[in-house]
Amino acid sequence: MKTIAISSIFVLFALVVGIAATAPTAFADHATASVSIASGSSVPGCEETKECYIPYQVTIDPGGEVTWSNDDSAAHTVTSGTAKDGPDGHFDSSLFMAGTTFSVNTLDEEGTYPYFCMVHPWMTGEVIVAEAAMEEEEQMEEMEKMEGKTEIMGMIADGSIMIELSTGTPTTGEGLSIEVEFTDADGNVIQHANYDITATQNGESVLDDMGAHEHMGQGSHMTAPLSSDDPVDVTVTFQGIGVDTITGPQGEVVEFTVVPEFGTIAVMILGIAIVSIIAVTAKTRVIPKL
Repeated sequence: MKTIAISSIFVLFALVVGIAATAPTAFADHATASVSIASGSSVPGCEETKECYIPYQVTIDPGGEVTWSNDDSAAHTVTSGTAKDGPDGHFDSSLFMAGTTFSVNTLDEEGTYPYFCMVHPWMTGEVIVAEAAMEEEEQMEEMEKMEGKTEIMGMIADGSIMIELSTGTPTTGEGLSIEVEFTDADGNVIQHANYDITATQNGESVLDDMGAHEHMGQGSHMTAPLSSDDPVDVTVTFQGIGVDTITGPQGEVVEFTVVPEFGTIAVMILGIAIVSIIAVTAKTRVIPKL
């Protein structure tokens, strides 16, 4: 697959955008949050992976709003409390049908609010209410964890889906961690993302995960132990959205190369069916294959 480097003005723009995106935000807010009642959650099993309510845990500011959408075919409730101890009175949707929503904006006190479905008690979730300013320390810790990692943002041709990848540094004898996340143009995580991901080093396959499916749009992969510190080529092919019925774009390809210890740069490249890829690194480098 061929890629073409775009002009330096776009590279500079990519650098500015990338650095802004990775800088910590001390007062990030959570005015709203959305939760999907997953398809099939009326049957036991989703509790094993905490995917009855997706995501299982959301965070909002005091007085923020949480909205649940019933994406299952059965009726459910969103009831604060636990199946063991019963409802605690903070909120209760009563029974609401498939295709409808329920919202809460009355949680003013900080704390963790567990909830469950009174009809299907294995279904559980949590709402955390916290002041935005309290997140500064957590964000700094996350930045420390990202030190030495590579972050890449890619946009598919129609601009509807962003693909973000985070990788470690190629090291002899160790597997390379690769994390991938799919979001829409508004930054919302895309659930039920389907994709293929492969990686090679010096022409040898070190990762070949075909038909990957992530309920929450976030996946983690690990290559086989690497034979050297040489660059690793990674290719992600987006294969649509859904479980039984696949919608959205398919066959969109993002390809990049991880090079160890090359300083902090940003590169925007153009590939097959790709508008752009923005790469920002800490102690590693991402370069396009030309």
